[in-house]
Amino acid sequence: MPNTLKGANYIYHNPQARVDDLHQAFEDNEIKAVISCIGGDDSVRLIDRIDLKVLRAHPKVFMGYSDTTVSHFVCLKAGLRSYYGPSILSGFAENTGMHDYLIQSVQRTVFSGNVIGTIENSKEGWTSEHLEWDVPGNQSIKRKMHPPMEWRFLQGKTVVTGRLLGGCTDVLPMIVGTSVWPDVDTWKDAILFLENSEEAMSPGTFLSTLRNLGAQGIVDRLSGILFSRPSHVAAEKFAEYEDMLLKACAEYGRQDLPIITRMDFGHTDPMFVIPLGAKATIDPVAKRFSIDEPGCR
Repeated sequence: MPNTLKGANYIYHNPQARVDDLHQAFEDNEIKAVISCIGGDDSVRLIDRIDLKVLRAHPKVFMGYSDTTVSHFVCLKAGLRSYYGPSILSGFAENTGMHDYLIQSVQRTVFSGNVIGTIENSKEGWTSEHLEWDVPGNQSIKRKMHPPMEWRFLQGKTVVTGRLLGGCTDVLPMIVGTSVWPDVDTWKDAILFLENSEEAMSPGTFLSTLRNLGAQGIVDRLSGILFSRPSHVAAEKFAEYEDMLLKACAEYGRQDLPIITRMDFGHTDPMFVIPLGAKATIDPVAKRFSIDEPGCR
């Protein structure tokens, strides 16, 4: 778009330029999908500038993750389905080529009218290795992969269904109380998905965010929780975040709530794509997770 490559400094000082790009992308009928270049940390500054009527009048695929969580909740407010998935620089531009797991998920979610169905963990393994993007030689170096990691089903004994709603745990507190934060009834029977950024918040900060959701009455209304692999911390520390999930659920009387952790979405590669608002099922006994609608509608 016209302002995309004008540099981070220009974009930061001209938030309206970002909004102009977004509006133009949605209004252009030749454009079928809008994909974020990367995340960031200040998309919350755009909320009051975005015209929901423009998005509502021109529904199309919108995809990204991390700070793009803000834009997903803008789309939700406008009545659009959006897709929590790869950005251009992180995902599509993977060194030596996209991961097969991601390719298959994008195809199943945004290029097919079939029900997405059962989602499994990446059999390719996973990576969070950082190779500097501005070093041309790194583009031919495949990032080091860890062995495949099984998802963990922490609690719950019954099959639950609900609409997928969530985003980056770091970003959600920024939009609580804004015009795009859903009312508490929107969370009824939702399956909340959460993932932490590369800043690797402390388990204590994670617990504080969960308690905020509890205090709003959201935890009480959920049918399940999905938590991504916090891939920028040592694998042995994953359990600390899981302990915080269990603690928050216990504090709000939700020991019944099915939770899946160490999942492949968000700040880990490869990832699967989550269509916000789509119906999904967690079967904690069979250890199965599925998305029960087509990604596109």
